[in-house]
Amino acid sequence: MIIIGIFDKLTGKTATLNPKSALVLSAITVIAADGVIDQAEMNDLAKICRGDRKSIDTAMEVLKANKFPGVIDLIANVLDEKQKIATLAILCDLAMSDGVLAGEEKAMLQMYMDKFGIPEAKMTPIIEAIAIKNDFSIFS
Repeated sequence: MIIIGIFDKLTGKTATLNPKSALVLSAITVIAADGVIDQAEMNDLAKICRGDRKSIDTAMEVLKANKFPGVIDLIANVLDEKQKIATLAILCDLAMSDGVLAGEEKAMLQMYMDKFGIPEAKMTPIIEAIAIKNDFSIFS
């Protein structure tokens, strides 16, 4: 676990990032990449949180205290390799849910991949499966 905030001891407040709140924080950064969080993205976030309001609150505290992209290092520090791969898969799914991977979303996913140290070769089959899953044009 990571304790955030150098002055938290003075105020008595600390935000402890754990794997679940790290996942939530990473999801928030991706769904807010375009500056707008729509209802579908809120629904996606709710699925990830599974009713865990504490993880959302912790993620928001950490995001307020540590701006993007600095939070990626914090997230990377609390996740093991399996959690990093799962997080990247979830982030890809979030970013591609509308069937399109926008420029800022692609750049953000690349930052996560780089900071997590996950090679592109390991992510390629996952990304391809998510692209197929989210391509509803094949049913038109």
